[in-house]
Amino acid sequence: MTLSSQRGAATLAVTLMLLAAMLVTLLAANRNLLIELRQSSNQADAALAFETAEAGLDWALARLNDDARTGGDCQAAATAARSFREQLLDTGIATFTPRGLAPACVHGASGWACGCGPMGPVGPAANGPGFTVSVQPGPQDGRLLLVASACAHTAGVCGDEGALARHQAVIALQAALPMPPAAALTVRPAATPVGPFFAGLFGQSKASWTQQQAVRRIDCHGDCGAAVTLAVEQGATLLALPGDVLLRGPLALGTPERPVLIVAAGTLQLQGAVQLHGVAYAASLGWTAPAATVRGALISEGGAAGDASLDLQLDAAVLDALRTRQGGFVRVAGGWRDF
Repeated sequence: MTLSSQRGAATLAVTLMLLAAMLVTLLAANRNLLIELRQSSNQADAALAFETAEAGLDWALARLNDDARTGGDCQAAATAARSFREQLLDTGIATFTPRGLAPACVHGASGWACGCGPMGPVGPAANGPGFTVSVQPGPQDGRLLLVASACAHTAGVCGDEGALARHQAVIALQAALPMPPAAALTVRPAATPVGPFFAGLFGQSKASWTQQQAVRRIDCHGDCGAAVTLAVEQGATLLALPGDVLLRGPLALGTPERPVLIVAAGTLQLQGAVQLHGVAYAASLGWTAPAATVRGALISEGGAAGDASLDLQLDAAVLDALRTRQGGFVRVAGGWRDF
């Protein structure tokens, strides 16, 4: 063997070693890239699950404050018997009791599909993010625990695949009428400004009360009997009207178990056989024969006048329902946690 051939063999060996070293370096770099991609994917899934759980809390709170009667797909349905709140909670007693249901929503190509019944979401199967919500007894009386469990990718709702997240918030009822009047007919004293008078009964300003999600705002002036009746038939119990309102009988609004609270910005006139279980608050009040019947209370910022046909009685049970069972749910400060 010549010296030149020996030099060629050494060069080949060195070249092979360099190629092997480059291959190891490339494999290591590729492994690091795969790890980073997997970490990025996991972080994206975790963020998606986190936001989905938070969306579940907001969705459930909004639905709890929606007075519309809902069907199995969690959407308003004229033929449904109960609202979302009534499906999840026993509202017939002063202390709300969870019924143990767990509504669920999943996201697919056509958007969100939700289910408020035992069969889960209504609609085609989805592989996107999903959440389930439940209401549990709270840490103390008068409070409830709203829980949302979510996952980033699922063949059902929150299956074994994908990142998981669980958020919870303590919620409490913001009563519709936390400080009911002591008399069947209450007229604002001349020395009391309108703002403090309203706040003393409702616990907040009129603008804040009117903007609550649980309040149905009806854009009606004049004879509003048909509009108010339709809203009550749809499940509304808290009504805000922007101006002067006439309620002409025959009308039947509210029940002893489900009273109605009407707040009118202008004059509220009861004309004829109007039967109201609840409370009517207005800038001024009036009534004319034939007799109107009110079981609850009437409240006026200004005058209150009419004939002797009005059948008005202070009803403690109606006022207690407005104080303990009617209103909107809100988050309690410091009661939110995520896992």
